Order: sequence, then C-alpha cells, then structure tokens
Amino acid sequence: MICKLAVVFIAFLATCSANHRLPREGASFTVVNEVSVDNEGKNVNCMCTKYVIYCEQNRQNRPYYLKAAALCRSLSVLPGGPRGRLAVLRDPLIAKEVRDTIMSKKLNARSCVKYYGFWIGLSDAASEGEFIWADGKSLCVGDHRDWAPDEPNNNTKRTKRGQDCVQMWFRYDYPGLLDDEYCDARPKGIVCEVQDPYCHSYRP
Repeated sequence: MICKLAVVFIAFLATCSANHRLPREGASFTVVNEVSVDNEGKNVNCMCTKYVIYCEQNRQNRPYYLKAAALCRSLSVLPGGPRGRLAVLRDPLIAKEVRDTIMSKKLNARSCVKYYGFWIGLSDAASEGEFIWADGKSLCVGDHRDWAPDEPNNNTKRTKRGQDCVQMWFRYDYPGLLDDEYCDARPKGIVCEVQDPYCHSYRP
C-alpha cells in the first residue's frame, strides 16, 4: 500500500567560511513522497526528496548555470547514494514551498542574492521555446509554470543566443515567479534536489 504523505519540512541555516568558494547554504527541507506499509500499518520503506537552497554563486564561478548544475550533482544524502540535480519544480505545491522557504528565511534579501534569482532545473537551451526539466521531461500543461509578466521573452540584448536558463525571480513584485535568464551573465542562488530513498534526512 502506498500512502501519499503531506509535505514535511526541515529548515536550517548553515554558514561557511568567508574564503570558501562554494555558495553558502541558506536552508533545506525534506519532502516525504511515498511510504510503503505492511498489512499491520508498519512502515517498511519510504522515499523522500531533499531540497537545498544556496545563496548566490561567487562571481568568478562561471559559467554560472553549468556550475550550479555541477554543484547539485555533487550532492548526495549518503555516500554512494543518488546524486542531486537542479530542482525540478514540476509540482506547483513544491514550487510554492520552495518560494515560501526562501521568503520566510529572507534568502531573497540582497545579503543572500544580489541579482534577485535562484537557478532551477528548467531550460530551453536545446531548442528555443521548448523548455525541458532537469529530469529530461518537457514542461507540460499542469506543471508549475507561473511565469512573470511578459516572460519568457528570450531577451537578446546581452547575447545573440538570448535567455535559455530559468530562474525563480524575486525582483519587483514578482515573489518567486519564473523568468528566463542569460545562463552566464549574472551569478544566482541555486535550488538543488537530491533523492533520499530511505528518508535519512527526514526528522519528524
């Protein structure tokens, strides 16, 4: 029997030394996706996803979007466990909780992100206008697609290629709306996700 559980969050602040080249971790939370139970109602297995939100990248850490993806791939809950990736915010409820965590922890403040945004796992770099999630699946009807007004617009003022990488944007009156951005023009915060097959990162 598979039970869908409510989203459960674990938020914490973490700091690193001023000389560290990696972005500072701002907060994280764990979502319980599924739990298998036996006939007596005892848990026998579970599946969780841990989301990790980082403050802005170092300005020298280029190309920004690719380095953000590499940072996420370096994550795992346990040694030898599944590797992370830029967050696939297909579920509108998960996207909302990421946004709410950023705002409640004040990670949208300029002390965390000077350039207003957080990279997520969505891009149309392969084919303009065809947005693909980091899990290889297309952006579909029913997915989280809460774009800022007039976005995506593939602005080409900075580069002929335009804007191929998607951020969760916190500028003006756009609290966490989606925006296509130049992949290597400005450093951003980062939202990663990593699978946790046995829910080791979950704390009730």
